[in-house]
Amino acid sequence: MTTRTCPECNTTFTPASPRQLFCRPACAHRQRQRKYRQSIQDEELRLTNHVDRPKTNNQESTAALTALYEATIRNLRLTERRKLANVTRSLEDKLATAYEQLNESAQTLSRAQSKADILQRLAQRLDHENKQRELNERQAIKDMQHLAARVLTLHSAANTHLDPSTAAIFARRGWNTEMGRS
Repeated sequence: MTTRTCPECNTTFTPASPRQLFCRPACAHRQRQRKYRQSIQDEELRLTNHVDRPKTNNQESTAALTALYEATIRNLRLTERRKLANVTRSLEDKLATAYEQLNESAQTLSRAQSKADILQRLAQRLDHENKQRELNERQAIKDMQHLAARVLTLHSAANTHLDPSTAAIFARRGWNTEMGRS
């Protein structure tokens, strides 16, 4: 690629496109400002014509120059009002969008919190039911052991043997069917 020298700051740079004249936007801006100021000065000189006009026309040239300045100021104010309105409108749109997103996020968070509360209550209920079931199972086991002991005691007192299906249940549970043995 070819390199160029910036006419504003004399820096050597590689242009990004064939039309690029300045090394960076700040240099281009300074050049435009300089040309703008020069055009205003040229217009002032044209209107006042200091070199060729006699002093009697100074009031006319001052009035023309004043009119030019006032017109320039009006144009600048109008331009700045438009820019301000555009920026204000843009910022209001962005603010409205951000507010909508925040509102949606808050609603989503609220729904998620509600679901989390429901799940937590459900987990507590299931935990309570599980503990209750464990207590009921322990009590059922104790009751079965008590009944088994009563059955063995009654059979021992009656001096009879357990039927084979009951003896199989006792054996499966690991309980001794003979009194006096552990």
